Amino acid sequence: MALVVTKFGGRSLASTRHLKRVACYLAERAASDKLVVIVSAMGERTDELQTLAKSVAHQPEGRELDMLLTTGERITMSLLAMALQDKGVPARSFTGSQVGIHTDESHNDARILFVRGRRLADTLDAGYVPIVAGFQGVSAEGKEVTTLGRGGSDTTAVALARFLDADGCELYKAVRGLCTADPKLFPKARRLDHISYEEIVELADFGARVLHPRAAALAARYRIPLELKSSLTPRKKGTRVGEVAELEDRFVRAVTQKRGLVRFTVKDVPRNPQVMTQAVAQLADAGVRVFFYSHGHPKAAEFDLAFIVSREDAPEVEKILTSFRTETGAASLSVMKQISSVSLVGPGVGRDAAITRRAFETLRAEDAHIEAFTTSELKVTFFLRARSLRNTIEKLLKEFNLIGGPK
Repeated sequence: MALVVTKFGGRSLASTRHLKRVACYLAERAASDKLVVIVSAMGERTDELQTLAKSVAHQPEGRELDMLLTTGERITMSLLAMALQDKGVPARSFTGSQVGIHTDESHNDARILFVRGRRLADTLDAGYVPIVAGFQGVSAEGKEVTTLGRGGSDTTAVALARFLDADGCELYKAVRGLCTADPKLFPKARRLDHISYEEIVELADFGARVLHPRAAALAARYRIPLELKSSLTPRKKGTRVGEVAELEDRFVRAVTQKRGLVRFTVKDVPRNPQVMTQAVAQLADAGVRVFFYSHGHPKAAEFDLAFIVSREDAPEVEKILTSFRTETGAASLSVMKQISSVSLVGPGVGRDAAITRRAFETLRAEDAHIEAFTTSELKVTFFLRARSLRNTIEKLLKEFNLIGGPK
């Protein structure tokens, strides 16, 4: 029997009706495979708990928020174990700490340090189906309940697949797999049969919501056999993530986008290498991710510094750069909101000048204003402002033949 780690997201378990349907499928699978099941909180339960916390505290303390949020997955794991037992399948539910998921000391966005899952292995050996609460663990030092950040159940599944040396890891979503673009915005986007580890990392990192970026990175690092499947049609094949042999082909496999970025420009900074390092170091110390950085062409003894960051980090960045401007005597700080990134991902995309040219021409025809762009081996990313981002992306999808039937 193959050992398979499966994970079901919140929308796949939105109600008891959904949960019973998942239980029926798992009972069928348990007849031929050894299963470990990871679950998210049902439906919008995590959002509801967040709202509940903010109704009693303006800024809930991290430890108590983690204690509250982890209850969502605990409810799901218990109910699913009961539903499987009702179908004659021996099942046991466990929290992240009970199966030995140890994290760092951070609350609300902890990272997994190691797994000591003897209890999980023993449960499998005893013939039970373990149902594990995703998104959570226990801090290695303080033994506090921690959460892995939004989308962390994906990371739980991949981490346990690595620990158990599973034959496969299947992530069930409320979409039909990974598509050439977000299927909610572009219903005609093609479902991909397969994609490489490196490509899924790029897509997840730059906006594809079907897989959490940390889970993608973990799967790529340890070469975990991964499949993204639909919870509505679980018996059908999904998108396989793994080694893809395409030699030196160069083409766009998918397009992804990230909205709500913000560009900060510090104008006329006194030219001094230490000043440049100072700005970058201060942002790094604050844990800010910089998506794009540039320093303008020197004008006499001065130059401009520009940073593109997320909307969530923008308040902290504005605070840091305002202080930086005062300390250095720079002329001004300008802020430009509503920047979006659009990334074209595929084998050799960043090395193919023809792909870049075609993308530029398509964006220019849509009157999109390109603030900046970057390339890597598998990706070209444009930071831009467009009258209609959806229309702009649709034109790119048509240009690179990414809309249509199954591929």
